[in-house]
Amino acid sequence: MVEDSFLTDTQIKVLKLRKKGLTQEEIAKMFGTSRANISMIEKRARENIKKAYNTIKIYNRIMAPLSIEIEEGTDVLDIPDIVFKKADEEDIKVKYNTLELIELIKENASEFIEKRTVKKKFKIYILENGDLDVGGS
Repeated sequence: MVEDSFLTDTQIKVLKLRKKGLTQEEIAKMFGTSRANISMIEKRARENIKKAYNTIKIYNRIMAPLSIEIEEGTDVLDIPDIVFKKADEEDIKVKYNTLELIELIKENASEFIEKRTVKKKFKIYILENGDLDVGGS
């Protein structure tokens, strides 16, 4: 296993070759194995990456100095003002402008929003570096 990584050397090699556009069949020939084996290596690599990503999200949420609960019925266009006000109170400079923040919400909280209204409450976590994480409550 690569030092300080959840990926094996083989998984890294397979991902690099796939990024270059090689098929699983081509990689299998290079490695002297089956396409099914390469498929499993790639699948496990992607699962490991997803677990690592989720672990970082959990850690960031634990360490976030500020979390804001966005209540059901809130207009999505009001959320940036709520976030900026709370961040200012904690002296944290948010890395996003209003439009970027609305886009972030649309991308990461779509299951909580219907049209312009919050249909199910969720949280926005403000990290020390001004980054944001959007998730369930």
